[in-house]
Amino acid sequence: MLLHKAWAESRTRFLIIAAALTVFCLFATFSNGRPLAGGALLLPSVHTANYSERIYDLVYSGAAKGMFAILVIFLGLGGLLRERSRRTAGFTLALPASRASILGSQLIIGYGELALLSLLPGFLIPILSRLVQQSYPFHEAIHFSALWFGCGSLIFAASFLLSVVLPGEYTAPVAGYIVLMLQVLIALWQPLRPYRLNLMWTMGEFGTMRRDANHSLLLTGPLPWTRLAVIIVIAAGFLGLSVKITQHQDF
Repeated sequence: MLLHKAWAESRTRFLIIAAALTVFCLFATFSNGRPLAGGALLLPSVHTANYSERIYDLVYSGAAKGMFAILVIFLGLGGLLRERSRRTAGFTLALPASRASILGSQLIIGYGELALLSLLPGFLIPILSRLVQQSYPFHEAIHFSALWFGCGSLIFAASFLLSVVLPGEYTAPVAGYIVLMLQVLIALWQPLRPYRLNLMWTMGEFGTMRRDANHSLLLTGPLPWTRLAVIIVIAAGFLGLSVKITQHQDF
């Protein structure tokens, strides 16, 4: 029952994000567009960039990656404080379940949705590429899916924590967006270089892509397991803190 309730509360957000990612994957594979500096897009009549480079620029290091990071903030909204403003907290707390169980069901559904969204481009891009007589390495697409899930887990956890402590429908997502932008700006501060927990750089494998003999952009190394482990540990800490705070909140 708790899992069904959590799915009912989040499915609209999940489906909207899935639809947005699907549309962008379709655009990336079927257009001849080449991304330019500043996020602009040139649409010539012929291909002006290698296909793998264009997919990487548009999806894995460009707009799709940024869109995914921002939308995960909305996927991570949960807790019981938001229900108080909708006057449903009393009903939820009356269920024969502990607060930890209620939040646990939200997290199970939320991370399941995050995993599916992370895998969506990983399966769509190689399949859609065949429809335009192109190819994109499946192992490389899944590599980025793992990065998106790992980094997305921290964004999700931070958003969940903010929704636990901040009341209102829009306060938590706005705060989550500000925190994400601050993290990016701090990561660009020269005295902190190299900043290993730069989420956006990690999601796009910046600095690790290399060209092969056909000038295709390809990965040259394994997943950054240590960095991902640190990110997941921090996310777990945020989630544990969320549960502890909720157990002592007065509704």
